[in-house]
Amino acid sequence: MRPLRLMVLTWMVFLLAAPTADAEESRRVDLRTLVRLAVENNLEIQAQTYETRAEDAVLRAAYGVYDPRAEAAWIEGRRREQLNLQFFDALSDSNYRRYDLSLTQKIPTGADLIAQWRGGRDQINSFPRPDINPAYAGELRFSLVQPLLRDFGRTVTEREILFAAKDREASVQNLRERAFEVIAEVRHAWFDALRLREDLEHRRASVALAERILQENQARVDAGVLPPIENLEAEVGLRQRERDLLDAQRAYLDSLDELALLINSPWPVEPIEMALGRPGVQYDEVSGYAAAVEKRPDLLRQLRRIERLEVESRVARNQTLPSVDVQASYARLSLEDEFTQSLDGLSSDDLENWEVGVRLSYPLGNRAARNAFQRVELLRKSEHARLAQLKDQARRDIRAALRLIDVSAKKIEASRSGRLLAEEKLRTLLKRKEVGLATTRDVLEGEDDLAAARFDETASLADYNKAITDYLRVSGLLLDAERIRFVAPVSAHSDRPLLGVDLP
Repeated sequence: MRPLRLMVLTWMVFLLAAPTADAEESRRVDLRTLVRLAVENNLEIQAQTYETRAEDAVLRAAYGVYDPRAEAAWIEGRRREQLNLQFFDALSDSNYRRYDLSLTQKIPTGADLIAQWRGGRDQINSFPRPDINPAYAGELRFSLVQPLLRDFGRTVTEREILFAAKDREASVQNLRERAFEVIAEVRHAWFDALRLREDLEHRRASVALAERILQENQARVDAGVLPPIENLEAEVGLRQRERDLLDAQRAYLDSLDELALLINSPWPVEPIEMALGRPGVQYDEVSGYAAAVEKRPDLLRQLRRIERLEVESRVARNQTLPSVDVQASYARLSLEDEFTQSLDGLSSDDLENWEVGVRLSYPLGNRAARNAFQRVELLRKSEHARLAQLKDQARRDIRAALRLIDVSAKKIEASRSGRLLAEEKLRTLLKRKEVGLATTRDVLEGEDDLAAARFDETASLADYNKAITDYLRVSGLLLDAERIRFVAPVSAHSDRPLLGVDLP
């Protein structure tokens, strides 16, 4: 009964260890397709894309500084008051109406152009009454207020636009940085999945070998040429390998879930049939550092911060100047007993006013502006120091990645030699076992050594490919290597994906 029970248990283990229905129905993709799906569907990239577009909305809003500002007012009322003059007293009673329309336009020099029309109706109800009653008064005025020192110039006028533009550029680098991280995660998960699948195949081969040894031992025990202890050794060895197979199966399915999560797929995906390889990549410290300075998003984002602070510095320096504004205005007036005549009088009457003047203001000591400028200068120096630190960090990252590539390449060679040795040792042990010169334990231990050597070799290959990915990431070349680029302008009014993958 023992062989039958053992066979039933073995079949149950295989059923559990076999790929599940989900895995069988999973979609097989290659690495390039997986990267494209991640760029299109990854939720973190999508979230950062919305944030980048939001910065474009801020930039568009900043251009509102040049939007003409229209204002209108209408007031109607009645005024009754007791007059107490030197020779008589009387009751003053009047109705009045006021209306005011104005349009203000900012221009790049910082000046405000104002066109204003004001009118009013006054009706005196008490005595004595004026000759024109009711009286309609009108005024059409054009004004200019031009700063000459403080708030003068395009940089000061458009400072919010310049700030928003730099913030949007920094947000673009945030999107690139998020894409770098996601694509690196995708590549790491891909190579982990390949490694775990190969490990799974090795575990299945181990189980098959253990089954074969058990069957051979059972036949020899039944024939009386082997002691029963050898059969028990084979059973224990088989159970151990079946447990390892279940662990390998679980780890592989977990890796497929990780791939599906990265591309936001409701269905499982798994790599196409392929073996871990050793791709050739041109790399060295000099070219890698030059590429990092040009392409790394953290360095480019830091440059945008410095550029923003330089704009802030120019604005803050301007704010330390005294305020000297030239003011000029020209107005035409009218006073008639009809509203339409009042409008016509604005062009026909000879009632006109004009004035030109200069207004000067300066806070004595000016501590607020001077210290604001000093603060910006200190922040600018701080960001320059941080940029230098980031460049040093980039150089260290590249050196570490290069060392990891070299070590991983050497580990591949060492693990391959170990695997070949373990295969030869197992073949020798199997032959020795056939003639009774090796025990079941010896063969199982040899098979354990081979499984460990195979796992070490696949792990070394996976580590080498992940090291290549790390080098591409820290040198800023990863998006170029995967042919990822911006495929749409950064616009708050578009739903198109900003990043895409070029077809080969």
